[in-house]
Amino acid sequence: MFCAISGKVPRRPVLSPKSRTIFEKSLLEQYVKDTGNDPITNEPLSIEEIVEIVPSAQQASLTESTNSATLKANYSIPNLLTSLQNEWDAIMLENFKLRSTLDSLTKKLSTVMYERDAAKLVAAQLLMEKNEDSKDLPKSSQQAVAITREEFLQGLLQSSRDFVARGKLKAPKWPILKNLELLQAQNYSRNIKTFPYKELNKSMYYDKWVCMCRCEDGALHFTQLKDSKTITTITTPNPRTGGEHPAIISRGPCNRLLLLYPGNQITILDSKTNKVLREIEVDSANEIIYMYGHNETNTEYFIWADNRGTIGFQSYEDDSQYIVHSAKSDVEYSSGALHKDSLLLALYSPDGILDVYNLSSPDQASSRFPVDEEAKIKEVKFADNGYWMVVECDQTVVCFDLRKDVGTLAYPTYTIPEFKTGTVTYDIDDSGKNMIAYSNESNSLTIYKFDKKTKNWTKDEESALCLQSDTADFTDMDVVCGDGGIAAILKTNDSFNIVALTP
Repeated sequence: MFCAISGKVPRRPVLSPKSRTIFEKSLLEQYVKDTGNDPITNEPLSIEEIVEIVPSAQQASLTESTNSATLKANYSIPNLLTSLQNEWDAIMLENFKLRSTLDSLTKKLSTVMYERDAAKLVAAQLLMEKNEDSKDLPKSSQQAVAITREEFLQGLLQSSRDFVARGKLKAPKWPILKNLELLQAQNYSRNIKTFPYKELNKSMYYDKWVCMCRCEDGALHFTQLKDSKTITTITTPNPRTGGEHPAIISRGPCNRLLLLYPGNQITILDSKTNKVLREIEVDSANEIIYMYGHNETNTEYFIWADNRGTIGFQSYEDDSQYIVHSAKSDVEYSSGALHKDSLLLALYSPDGILDVYNLSSPDQASSRFPVDEEAKIKEVKFADNGYWMVVECDQTVVCFDLRKDVGTLAYPTYTIPEFKTGTVTYDIDDSGKNMIAYSNESNSLTIYKFDKKTKNWTKDEESALCLQSDTADFTDMDVVCGDGGIAAILKTNDSFNIVALTP
């Protein structure tokens, strides 16, 4: 017989009727006095219920010899041995209690963790169902329900995941520049900043929307390019009767047109009915330098950023606004670029400052990417592959690999050779792997393609296209991809030309 608590042969064995287990009498009585329960089954047990076992003569002799032999061999002083034996029994009793408590807490922790995971799954399912139901409900500012910033960020993250899960889209085929025409020049306001707009149509192709705006006679004239050959001009009354011109124009979902006026005044216009949907004054002490309405993710809000790095999301329908990053005191940005999944925002200035913000983690500091301040940043764009950030400078192209440590280049900084012979303007397509450069010296367009093996740009000699000699000197260019075709928009200070590049 062995005691279930101490693991030794009991000197005075007793039996618990609840668990039918043998114990040392003193240990079991002490445990019952402390807890009132059986050590094994945890059922109520009193001292009177304990059954004392009278060992046979042979068992008593074995017990005595085992205990005394061990004690005398190790210590040789009977009284000290008895004291040490009692101490050992007390320690074993305490150890048994601790083990029992640990087992109980482990079971409770396991239950709590299981219940927590189940609650998270239920909450996620309810959030998805709420988002689906909200699409079918009429939009009303009076019915708007406020949500916390954390709930908003969770919705932003889920919307981005859904967008990415829809898959990669087919890239347009790049043409050979032969027998192409320079379409008629049109005027536009040089003070207007334009931003590309991507709309996912039913055929799973991207259409890129480019708008040039000319403000004249109290009206806004929008020249839109849907593909490389389709050009339309839409005229709408200027919502501001005082003659103010918008500083930034961006297109949002559901035919919404965002117009930013001086003083951080934003007008939301219905591009089909010319009706003013909302007038919003963004509460920021600094100048807004970026505004964008994504058509695929988080479509109930548009994003804005000011020149000090304050980043917010503003509702189209009500006054809901969520600030995800606060302003800095040591920077002054001039523009921005949003990643296609809408979770990263790059803010930059011409003097080499380039910071990338994680919009889903407000407490995370921005990442500063090293760009030579003499490089003069013109534009930053995120490539369609999702992990390249292309920085277009005056004379160089810098590309960072976002999968690696901050500042790691995807390929060596590239300088376009034509910069040595004359004024050149260029732009890179959304893939980050095709570039068109225009030389005002030779009046020619040249295509450069990125070679993945050599990690360098190569000039496509067969694709050079010479324009007429009386072509104006162009100061800027946009490469537009859509409907399987490509076009280059060449700009001067007061006009632009469109070169149709579809083969």
